[in-house]
Amino acid sequence: MSEGTTGGNRFGPYIVQEKLGSGGMAVVYKALVEESGATVALKILRNSLAEHSGVVERFKQEATIAQRLRHPHIVAVNRFGAIKGRYFLELQYMPGGTLAQRFRRPTEVHSQEAVRLLRHVASALDYAHHQGIVHRDIKLENILLDRRSDAYLTDFSIARIVDGTRLTTTGSVMGTPLYISPEQARGETNLDYRGDLYSLAVIAYVLAVGHFPFNGDHALAILNQHITEPVPPPSKINPDVPKALDMVLLKGLAKRPEDRYPSADTFIEALARAMSDNLPRSTLIDVWSDHSGKEVKPLPRTPVTENANDLVEKASQTQDRFEAITYLKRALELEPLHSRANRMLFQLEGAKPSSARAAEPARPAAPIDDSGLQPLKKVKNKKKRSPWTVIALVCFLLMNATLMLVVLSALGQGGTIMGLIDQVRGTPAPVLEVDGTPAGSVPGLVLTIPPVKAEELRSEVPVSDVLDAGRTHEYSFTASPGSEVLIGIQFFSPSASAVNKNVAIIDPQGGNGKNQCYQDAIIQGDAGVAYICTINMSGEWRIRILGIQGESTGAYVVSIGKM
Repeated sequence: MSEGTTGGNRFGPYIVQEKLGSGGMAVVYKALVEESGATVALKILRNSLAEHSGVVERFKQEATIAQRLRHPHIVAVNRFGAIKGRYFLELQYMPGGTLAQRFRRPTEVHSQEAVRLLRHVASALDYAHHQGIVHRDIKLENILLDRRSDAYLTDFSIARIVDGTRLTTTGSVMGTPLYISPEQARGETNLDYRGDLYSLAVIAYVLAVGHFPFNGDHALAILNQHITEPVPPPSKINPDVPKALDMVLLKGLAKRPEDRYPSADTFIEALARAMSDNLPRSTLIDVWSDHSGKEVKPLPRTPVTENANDLVEKASQTQDRFEAITYLKRALELEPLHSRANRMLFQLEGAKPSSARAAEPARPAAPIDDSGLQPLKKVKNKKKRSPWTVIALVCFLLMNATLMLVVLSALGQGGTIMGLIDQVRGTPAPVLEVDGTPAGSVPGLVLTIPPVKAEELRSEVPVSDVLDAGRTHEYSFTASPGSEVLIGIQFFSPSASAVNKNVAIIDPQGGNGKNQCYQDAIIQGDAGVAYICTINMSGEWRIRILGIQGESTGAYVVSIGKM
C-alpha cells in the first residue's frame, strides 16, 4: 500500500486505515482506536490552517455544537483535541459515505426511500433548531449514511448559535450556492432557521425531480437565480412526478422565509402526502448532466495536478533545503498523515537553523497533547469580520456612504468645486468634446483621457470622491491569476444615468480588462455598476472612471472585494 493512502499510519492512539475525503479545511480518515478496537472517523485540520485562530475556532465550534446535539440522526463527535499540534475531531464512523458520493453517477432512488431519508434529516434539523442552532450549510455532502443507509446530519463548523433575538457566529462562510437561501445570498444578517428549511427543500427537489432547481457555470449566477428567478415547477421538468408535488416544493422554496413551511417535519410530511398516490415510482438522480427544460451544468472543479508521493520524491531529489521543505509542506496539504513527508520535514526543520533560516519569521508553537485530548473550550460569541461577498460589498456601497457625499450630491456642487481646484493646480483642461463631438457621444473615450487623479485601491476599503465632467479618475489594484474580484461603483448624484459605459477596466498590458468581467445585476439602476472579474494575468489592474455631465458626475464610491 502506498504511503499516500496512509494505510497503517499511527496518529496518537489511532491507527489510520484509509482516507475518506477532504475539504478546504480538513481531511477525514477512517481509523481504529487501538485501545478499544472501535472504528471511528478522524477529521484532521490541515497543517497550514493551524495558525489561523478563526479556522481553529470553527473547528472547536463544530465539536462544541455536536456534543450539545445528541440525536439519533446527527453524527456524534466523541472527542476533540490536538496531538503534537495537529487538531482533530473523532467522529462517529459512517460506512455509507455521503449522499453526494452516492449520487456521483446517475442513480435511481425510489420515492419511498427518498421520503425516508428526508424524514431522518428533517428530524435532526428540527431538533437542532429547537436547541437554538442554525446549521447554514445543509447539502448532500453533509448528509452521511450508515450501514442500513439511514441518514445522519453532520458538519456544524459554520453553524450559528441563537442568542436571544440575535445570531452569533464564529464562522464566516455563508453557505453553498446550490443550496443557499435567497436571504443568505443577499447577505442578510438576521438569518434564522428558515434558511435551513430552504436548503432542505433544495435536497427534496433533487430527490424528487432528479437535479437541482438552480444551477449554472458560475456561483454568482446561481446566487442570482435563488434571489430573482422562479423555481421551475417539478412536473414541468420531470413529467413522472405527481402535480401535487409542485405546490409542496414551490412552497418549500419560497423566496420569502415567512411563506415557507413552519418546520422541516411539516414540510416533509406534506411532501410524503403529495407522493403517496400508490404508484411505484423511482427518480433518476443525475445532478451533473444537462437537462431539457432547465439547463443544469456541473460546477467547475479544480483539477488535481499533483499528488503527495510525487512531491515527496521531488523533495528527496532537490539539493536545496528550503525548496525541499516547500515540496514537503505541499505534500502534507494533500496528505496530512503522509509518514515519509512528516519524517523528512521533521529532519529538515529540526536541524540547526542556518543564517538564512534564522531570518524566516518564527512560527508560533502549537499546543501538544500526547494523550490525544484537550478539554473543549467554551465558544466565545466573538464577532469576526466576514470576507467580502457580492452582497456584502454592494450593501456596504449602498448603505455606508459618507454624509459628505450625500451633501455634495444634494447641492450638486461637488463636480464644480473639484473642477475649480483642478484649474488652480494647473491640470489639463477638461475634455468636453472631441472634434466638435460631445464627449458623451465618443465611444471608448474613457480609455484615451489621461487621469487627473490616480490612487491605489485596497480590498475592502471603499474610496469616496467627486468627479467633474471631462475628467477621469483612476484606481489601481494588484491581483494574481485565477482569483476573482468584485468591482463596485455607485454614484450618488441624482443625474447619474449611464455609469457603465463611462467605466474602463484596464489589464496590466494596457488591454481592455472588461473582457475578463461580466456585469452583475445586484447593483440596480444606471447610477451604479458591479463587475465580477476573473483575473488572467498578474500585475497592476486599473479602474478608470470618466465624468460625463448627466451620466457620471458628482459624488461616488468605488471599492473592490476579493471573492
